Amino acid sequence: MICGLLLVASGIGYSAKWLWQRAPVEELSRVDALEDVKVKGPFRAVTARQLEDILLPYLQKGFFALDIDGMRDALLDNPWIVSASVSRRWPNGVEVVVEEARPLAIWGEDQLLIASGELLPRPEQMTDLRLPELAGDADLVERIMAQYQALAGLLTTKDMEVRRLSFDELAGWQLDLVNGIRLQLGHDELLERVDRFLSLTRGVLAPHLQKVAGVDTRYNNAVAVEWKKLQTDNN
Repeated sequence: MICGLLLVASGIGYSAKWLWQRAPVEELSRVDALEDVKVKGPFRAVTARQLEDILLPYLQKGFFALDIDGMRDALLDNPWIVSASVSRRWPNGVEVVVEEARPLAIWGEDQLLIASGELLPRPEQMTDLRLPELAGDADLVERIMAQYQALAGLLTTKDMEVRRLSFDELAGWQLDLVNGIRLQLGHDELLERVDRFLSLTRGVLAPHLQKVAGVDTRYNNAVAVEWKKLQTDNN
């Protein structure tokens, strides 16, 4: 009897993948051998091979001896899996539903910040992510995350969204917007400084935004505007 593990992943494109080629023949001949194993996603960070390696030792035991709690705990040992449920499906099936952590931002070269505030290794397959970048001392990740969320709530129009937010003890906060403008924000009163910048973009800077390279908001009652360099024709 050949049994299969079907990975059901919304929008990811996993197809049926035969798991039991790696299972001992004597296990497959048992009366209670599992014939219908479904694992539901969606899956982005966790691969089919990782799921196979986690589940195979449990699935070999058959329907009646299936260790439901052990399967769930083994799945949750993967840092990218935040919840998992395992259910028998009479007469010879089991269904696993997995929820992955939601990445909130890119952190450095090889990590992602998830919604819980943890930094997780960036899976190789998660390369084309349209997420903001956050940077700074890893010990300050909660502070940087909180500041990003506050700024994201203020910068809601498409061309003013956060592309990158970084913090340096010496220079303070630096914010890059998706429109290419870089803001120097200093160490405190970030929301007030960004709000002052937004007021200018709706006023005197409105006709000139495409020419702005950066804005230094670290002054009490003013800003310094850095203009883009003019393109010169050398021909």
